[in-house]
Amino acid sequence: MAQAMPNQPKFLPRIERNATGAGNNYVATASGNPFETDEEEIFSRHKMVLRVPSKCTGDLMHLAVSRNWLVCLLGTAERTTLLRFFLPRAIPPGEVTLEKYLSGSGYKITRIFLDHTGHHLIIALVPKSASAGVSPDFLYIHCLESPQAQQLKVRRIEKFKDHEITAVAFNPYQGNESTTGPILLGTSRGLIFETELSAAADGHVQRKQLYDLGLGRSKYPITGLKLLRVPNSSRYIILVTSPECIYTFQETLKAEERSLQPIFAGYVSGVQEPHSEERKTDLTYSQLRLFAPPNSKYPKQWAWLCGEGIRVGEFSIEGNSAATLLGSTLINLDFDKAMHLSYEERRLNIPKTFVLTEYHAVLLYADHIRAICLLNQEQVYHESFDEARVGKPLNIERDELTGAIYVYTTKTVFNLRVTREERNVWRIYLDKGQYELATAHAAEDPEHLQLVLGQRADAAFTDGSYQVAADYYAETDKSFEEVCLKFMVLSDKRPIINYVKKRLSRLTTKPVDMEAVDQDKANAIKALVIWLIDLYLIQINMPDQSEEWRRAWQTEYDEFMMEAPILTCTRLNRKAVKQLIAEHADPHNMAQFAIAIGDYEEVVGQQLKAERFAEALQTLNNQRNPELFYMYAPELIVKLPRPTVDALIAQGPRLEVEKLVSTLIIMETREQREQTQRYLEFAIYKLNTTNDAIHNFLLHLYAEHEPKLLMKYLEIQGRDESLVHYDIHYALKVCTDLNVKEACVFLECMLCKWVSAVDLALKFDMKLAKETASRPVDSKMRRKLWLRIAYHDIKGTNDVKKALNLLKECDLLRIEDLLPFFSDFEKIDNFKEAICDALRDYNQRIQELQREMAETQEQSDRVGAELQHLRQHSITMNAQDTCGICEMMLLLKPFFVFICGHKFHSDCLEKQVVPMLTKEQGRRLTTLKQQLESQPQPQPSSLGKQQAMEMQRNRVALKTEIEDILAADCLFCCLLIDTIDQPFVDDWEQVNVEWE
Repeated sequence: MAQAMPNQPKFLPRIERNATGAGNNYVATASGNPFETDEEEIFSRHKMVLRVPSKCTGDLMHLAVSRNWLVCLLGTAERTTLLRFFLPRAIPPGEVTLEKYLSGSGYKITRIFLDHTGHHLIIALVPKSASAGVSPDFLYIHCLESPQAQQLKVRRIEKFKDHEITAVAFNPYQGNESTTGPILLGTSRGLIFETELSAAADGHVQRKQLYDLGLGRSKYPITGLKLLRVPNSSRYIILVTSPECIYTFQETLKAEERSLQPIFAGYVSGVQEPHSEERKTDLTYSQLRLFAPPNSKYPKQWAWLCGEGIRVGEFSIEGNSAATLLGSTLINLDFDKAMHLSYEERRLNIPKTFVLTEYHAVLLYADHIRAICLLNQEQVYHESFDEARVGKPLNIERDELTGAIYVYTTKTVFNLRVTREERNVWRIYLDKGQYELATAHAAEDPEHLQLVLGQRADAAFTDGSYQVAADYYAETDKSFEEVCLKFMVLSDKRPIINYVKKRLSRLTTKPVDMEAVDQDKANAIKALVIWLIDLYLIQINMPDQSEEWRRAWQTEYDEFMMEAPILTCTRLNRKAVKQLIAEHADPHNMAQFAIAIGDYEEVVGQQLKAERFAEALQTLNNQRNPELFYMYAPELIVKLPRPTVDALIAQGPRLEVEKLVSTLIIMETREQREQTQRYLEFAIYKLNTTNDAIHNFLLHLYAEHEPKLLMKYLEIQGRDESLVHYDIHYALKVCTDLNVKEACVFLECMLCKWVSAVDLALKFDMKLAKETASRPVDSKMRRKLWLRIAYHDIKGTNDVKKALNLLKECDLLRIEDLLPFFSDFEKIDNFKEAICDALRDYNQRIQELQREMAETQEQSDRVGAELQHLRQHSITMNAQDTCGICEMMLLLKPFFVFICGHKFHSDCLEKQVVPMLTKEQGRRLTTLKQQLESQPQPQPSSLGKQQAMEMQRNRVALKTEIEDILAADCLFCCLLIDTIDQPFVDDWEQVNVEWE
């Protein structure tokens, strides 16, 4: 490295460029830093090396950083240079000289302000002396960059002459790289202005005065100015600080509103007053800092350095909250003591500036830097500056995007690295008794978490919150015996039960299967489970307690015993658990335990022996072994008919109805019979059982007790003998014995005993007899049955009206069929109308037959004429005719010609027609071809003439049948038209495979 030039600080070494001008070593960054981190220190100071062009000399005057853009001012008596570095990458720094704005006009720079994008810079200018003849002013620098170089455009803003800019609130919500958007400027006289600056060289700058905090005073500097917008709302907040006061302005703006003036409108008009907090101070300055986590859109904390010290608080994030600054913790910096010191001592003991991190405030003094924890106000870091070696400390800045902190002196820039500043936060909260926060911050370190939980549990126990203490003790690794001894002396056993349960859950979380754990762990789980059961049973059976007390403990005990790990443990150790429950003489929980481990047979047996039938039935409902239903249902249905059948129905298809017959045949009372019938109906209509014994059983009950339901059952089963599920002959015998006549008629019809069915129906129901006579398919049988009805209805009564009605009801009967049933002396006049109707009917039938004969003769003549015409029909073939399929010459091969005029080669037509044939036609065609091929050509010389002719006739017959199949219809006129609704592809899966 070349020797540094005079007046050039050590942190700005000269760049030696080679002859070719190659190389891109302009910047060594502090972001993505190559510095080694000491894990033992929260804060560590690391020197940065910025490489600048060799012509840039002087001491460092000011520095600002935002979004990894670092802007600094280097100055000598003759030259002031502005440099702009991009820290993450080594690109050439932007450079511009400012002497034409300063040297010749008597200005000096007091402050610089860099916006959130790093592209807009404001430089505040004031006269060097009262006699300089100039007024305060400021420069606006817009920064642009390209892959080749950076461009820094400097403009003097004349609109703000006479106003010294002391604070700037940039607008992160409307500003971008090309314009600042509406921003706020604070002055040394307490005025707040709004303006907007952009890259346009001829851009018109407007100046709006929004508020006056100074109220005409010549010196009332605004030391801090911040613009915020509450997330997910349109509420804007403006924070303003002066040396002794912090002000808050807030207002909700319309979405289309761009100007910030409406925020102050209500305050200017006097409708409302800004919220303010005033603090007595002897300082001439104050400073406002905000902390937001990197990449966050809204700050988390605020801090104000004032005459009392540093006031720290949080922000409200509620869109409609009236309060903005929440909480206010004072970090006392002992300013009162410093007021009695000399100027030099005060300079060393009062901070010049500070920055805020999540848990610390980093303060810069005249000769050192230190960090104070915000939670307990203890100093965690202190480091002095060797002014002779590194220069005079000037300021400290924090990049709000990355969170990086930069401390700079006149000669050096340092990066203040923050390494896990939250590492001791848990301990601070723990010492302050804020256990929730301590637990949250210690969650990632098991050792720290154990300390927090242990101390939290001890504190809860001391305060008498025993259940809370038990919960936390269960999460610690404290000795089990030690904790149990603490709780055993208490009369309330709830804490120790909770503690033991939580310790048990830690053992059984992984794995749940008891057989999968080692023996020591299994023994520990067994001991805890047995102890918990004992504790629960003591509470449940404790004398002199209310029923509500017992019920609450019983419910909790039941839930505990049903947990999967507990069930597994108790099944493996059922003998010990049974012995323990027996010692407590608790039959209810003994039964519950037997149910839990699946020993239902013993439970039900004991309950029946004790005549607790309802409990026994409930136990059966709670288990899933159907054999127990078959075993105990016969006894239960005698005592509890309806509940037992309800239980059987609830089991649904899990039970085999056939195995319940022994239960269902017990019908000593009407209720038992009704419940048996109800279950049989459920089995048939819901379970769809087809067992003929069950159907016969229900049919017998219906026939004996519910004849109407019997007929409904028979109708549901239907009249097809092959589809019914009962024995028809058995059913007929039962109905005959019990004299259920209607059912007998129904069953005899199913057995096709039509005559006996009609005869039986005629005895009690003429309508049923007529319906039965109409059922046979055979018309002769129907006529025979109706004649029996007519004989029964007319014989001996000579009731002509009945006879005529029968003729109307059955069209198979004629008047001549009924006349023999009347006496020989009956007058013919009574039948005159019926006989005339019969004659007219005969005459009409004769005429219809004659008309049908005439139509048949006409059709026969027409067919004969068409055949005669076809004999004379011919089709002329030309040598140029082609096949309609292959379009080759037709006469080259055998062919077919259809009457419609289409012509096809025989083989072409066969290829097209075969896929369209039905399966039967395809098989027949294959058979005919095989038969034709198996028959040789007849040879008259070797065979007799008669035999050769017979073979020839057979071959001709086979060919004719083949042609009839292939050429039955024209391919174009019939076959293809018939297949127009069929898909082109039948098997898409096969097509996809072929296409792949």
